[in-house]
Amino acid sequence: MKESPEIYNQLTPKTPEVIERFSEKLFRKEDIELEESKFEKFFEAHEKELKESLQELLDLWDTKEHRETIGHDNVHITYDLFEWVQLSQGADLPMSQKYMTLYGSLLHDLGRYPELLFTERSGAIDFTKGKQIQLHAALSAKIGAMLARKYKRVENDPENKEASLAFTRRIIGAVAFHGGANETRDPVAHHVQSLDRLAGILGSREFVRNVVTDGVSRGARVYPDERLSYDKMLPGFNNLPPEKYADAIDNPKESWTNIVHYLEMPMRNMFPLSTEFGMERAAAMRRESGIILTLLSGGESSPLYQQIFAPELNPKDSYDFPKTRLPKEIWDSIKNGLTEEEVLEMQKHKDSTMDELIDIMLDQQAPDITPESRDKTHELLANVPNNHKKDIQTTLLYIVSRRKLNVLIEKEFLENVAESEDPLVQLIVSRLLKHSLFNPPGSLNKTS
Repeated sequence: MKESPEIYNQLTPKTPEVIERFSEKLFRKEDIELEESKFEKFFEAHEKELKESLQELLDLWDTKEHRETIGHDNVHITYDLFEWVQLSQGADLPMSQKYMTLYGSLLHDLGRYPELLFTERSGAIDFTKGKQIQLHAALSAKIGAMLARKYKRVENDPENKEASLAFTRRIIGAVAFHGGANETRDPVAHHVQSLDRLAGILGSREFVRNVVTDGVSRGARVYPDERLSYDKMLPGFNNLPPEKYADAIDNPKESWTNIVHYLEMPMRNMFPLSTEFGMERAAAMRRESGIILTLLSGGESSPLYQQIFAPELNPKDSYDFPKTRLPKEIWDSIKNGLTEEEVLEMQKHKDSTMDELIDIMLDQQAPDITPESRDKTHELLANVPNNHKKDIQTTLLYIVSRRKLNVLIEKEFLENVAESEDPLVQLIVSRLLKHSLFNPPGSLNKTS
């Protein structure tokens, strides 16, 4: 492992205020409309600096600091890079947008580790103007600005200078503000947001991430507790509790926060995606989330299933649901249940114990997990309510089987594009093909 990066020692808790002041220079119309030929000329003139800065960014993710912040970092960024390759193949993007989206995706969560140096939890910073920016995003943007200065060269060509400034501003804008309405202001911010959502918050990855971070680290439950309120007209429907988010953070074990809710939220509220390809990717993962929630609930006849899918199970205009209704095609794919391929794969693991399934799941999707967090994961899932023990085991069986099928699909895709003529794609694919996420450990195949 490499030593702690010196760049982190240059950050301070005041960084968000710096980014706030700088934000007035971001999302400039002239930057976004700059001719592609000027970016191409800039890339040609600065090929060496771009390669070096990109390699430094990749190396930062290999430091022990980021490997130890397992919840949102090393595994998540690998999925980000995978989705970037998918985007580069599925959308006809200008080279400048490919470069800026790649830099933005690599940078957008780098502030997670230094954030821990200044605060015990993430959260939005309130400014007197009423504007908010997340601390880790501001720190990430500051790292991007420092890298830009580090690799900056005296620029005599006015066109190259113009492209350089546009390049830097658009990346920093995407890193600090990849959300809200900014995706309509710059497609790079939109692409970074899209890849972030696809990489981190849907399907089996969402379940594993929440178990490791929310369940193990913060003490959240897997299942809703008995204190939830219900609509008298529809007793099986969860109306969402009144507690404030701050209460959930301060008292996680006493709050409504649980993994079932966290898994349902992104399935219903998928953020806008920047490409037709992205929508297709999201549809597959939203269906996967719905299958997991169906299994977690105990099936269609259970009260929990009725709560989760209340908007879909009732006539469209009968109730005013505080949940976003799933698109019909997503709901139909969930109702159709398991595919034949999924059933066959699950049969291969049917004799595995819950502890064995937990270990396979963590090996698949949290390969850097610490022994302590692994033990806590076993404890968390062993202590689910008795009436859901069978449900959680079936869910784990599905998750390890679905992930195995996904790995085969993903690895085949990477191998097919490994010989791409695009040097950026070559660089990222060669890195991904070496990662354990796409090279399952032996334990995955022990029951095959």
